[in-house]
Order: sequence, then structure tokens, then C-alpha cells
Amino acid sequence: MKTKIQWFVCWCLSLIVVGGAVVIFNSEQPLKATVAHGNDKFSMVTVPVAPGDPEAVFVLNHLTGVLRGAAFNNSTNTFTHHFIYNVAADFQGAIASPEPKFAIVSTQASLRSGAGAQPANGVIYIGELTSGIVIAYGFPMPRGRAAAVPGGLFRLDAFQFTESVGG
Repeated sequence: MKTKIQWFVCWCLSLIVVGGAVVIFNSEQPLKATVAHGNDKFSMVTVPVAPGDPEAVFVLNHLTGVLRGAAFNNSTNTFTHHFIYNVAADFQGAIASPEPKFAIVSTQASLRSGAGAQPANGVIYIGELTSGIVIAYGFPMPRGRAAAVPGGLFRLDAFQFTESVGG
């Protein structure tokens, strides 16, 4: 009887030690989420830039199809990185209506660096209903003096999510 009690106590203590180790070594990761909001005229979305940096904010004008963005600089407390891109041109010919219907979201992504500036750690997805197309965009995060020069986005890929639905 004494052996069974000792065995039970040993198991309980072992489980407590293992459970404590799991809690200590598997600490919680902070929850991070991008934000998107808009109406029929424009949409705004935040996009991850780099670890420790504030997210960039992008505004899509639904009337012109122009996407403008800026990244906030913690050191100067100003928007020092500016971006502009005409997404309507990428949908040109595919949009089946004179009034495009855009949607925009973003996500964190680790893009591979190319020959230019380091890409940001985020991707912007823009969908257009009448064409049925979603296009993914990345953007560079220039460092140094080139940071103040407005930069463009680059198209990553696209896919058809539905047939063209017309106006």
C-alpha cells in the first residue's frame, strides 16, 4: 500500500515539473493583427514592416485605383517612407465595370530579398469583384537617404477567385 502511494506521489510531482517546464519554455507570443477598414470610396489597411517597427498604413482610393502608403519612423515621429502605386492599371482590361469594387487586406510575410532594397515583412492583397481577380503586392523598405523618396510597390502574383461578374 505504501509503495502505491509513493508511486502516485512521484507521478504527480513529475507531472507538475513537466507542466511547469512546458509553461516556462513555451511562453505566449504577443498577438498581432493587421487592421483594415473602408467604405465604397476608399479603404485603409495596416501592413507589417519589420520587427520592432510600427506597421505601415496604405489607403486605396476606389475612385482612382491609386494606392498610397506611408511607414512611420519611431526616431523622427514622422512618416518618412512613402509609397504610391496605380493598382487600377494592373486590373485594366479585366475590370468589367466602369465602377470597380475593390477589397484590401494584408498579412505578415517573410519575402526574400532581391537585388534592391529589403522587402517589408508584409504583403497587401487587393481583390476586385467585377474582374474576379486578387493581386498580391509587396513593397521595399529603403534604408538611409533613399528612405524619403516615394517608392513603388511590386506585384508578386495574382489569381482568379471568380468569373467576371460585370457591373
